[in-house]
Amino acid sequence: MSNTVQRLSNLISLTVNNIALNPILAAPLLFILTKGPPQFQEHLFKRVAALRDPEKLAKIVKGLKWLLALGLVGSANKQLNKIALNAWRLRGQKKKWDWNKEIAVVTGGCSGIGLLVVKGLVRKNVKVAVLDIQQLPVALQGYANIKFFACDITDATAVNTTAERIRATMGSPTILVNNAGIANAHSILETSDEWLRKIFDVNLLSNFTTVKAFLPDMIANNKGHIVTVASLASFIAVAGMVDYSATKAGVLAFHEGLNQELKNHYKAPGILTSSIHPNWVRTPLIQSWEKELRKTGSALLEPQQVADAVVNQIASCSGGQVFLPSNSAKIGALRGWPNWIQEGIRDGTSASVLPNVAK
Repeated sequence: MSNTVQRLSNLISLTVNNIALNPILAAPLLFILTKGPPQFQEHLFKRVAALRDPEKLAKIVKGLKWLLALGLVGSANKQLNKIALNAWRLRGQKKKWDWNKEIAVVTGGCSGIGLLVVKGLVRKNVKVAVLDIQQLPVALQGYANIKFFACDITDATAVNTTAERIRATMGSPTILVNNAGIANAHSILETSDEWLRKIFDVNLLSNFTTVKAFLPDMIANNKGHIVTVASLASFIAVAGMVDYSATKAGVLAFHEGLNQELKNHYKAPGILTSSIHPNWVRTPLIQSWEKELRKTGSALLEPQQVADAVVNQIASCSGGQVFLPSNSAKIGALRGWPNWIQEGIRDGTSASVLPNVAK
């Protein structure tokens, strides 16, 4: 049942957003029916019987006007969202950025999405400091623009020491990508105290630690870009992954608060902030329940898609909020929906994970 509902919801969303509420489609059709060349109207009316009935034609025109109005409001809303998340700027700040001189820090950069982000930044000639507890993989070795720093990001002293080493050997970073994250499927009662501390340390508290280490230089120069790799779980709690959902909700709150402090406390509008919210990504983190996700019709993203989104957002020289896939942005409004819809969506999502949780 949840499989069918999920697919139907995706189809309806795609149809409404891309067709019914698309001003590019509604506006020309409305113009043709009301102001178009007579010969064109005559040809169209011959082909569509309903248009030859004045009463039906009036209803169609009225409906198109509503769709056009709603579509324009929706388009305006999207643009206002982009402007607001870019510190109320209409455009990016590309003139301030020289990729040959920029220095990025990527946490968890030795594997998965982080590794691909590092590669993407290096292709733009950005110098990258990779922070990880794993050793630098062969795939990242031999690059002049990559320096590896063994660092446990859950240890504030280690992060601060590493930050000093980065500044001494590479310069002051202008880009920080908080990418590191861990996950596992288990119920609340099965979550050990050790694991609970670990997942909050890695997924949430490390964001505070790295930002405290690298933000002061960005504020001094009024330039920087902090990218927070969050999740759709920032907006929807998942049974069997309550700890993960809680950390990602916390990450979103941290990111929003950081954005507010940069604008209103530090008066540093030149520092950009972006949050990335992917749905399920095909990584080792979800390997144990990937089959269940497929059964429920959940779309799986490739790590490269997420990495490309991160790099493209940095390259845009704009702040923002990126949902992957893009039509999942509606989940961001979930808290404002009726509770019966919220619970239905949570039930469907939880059904993908719970089969992997012990009774």
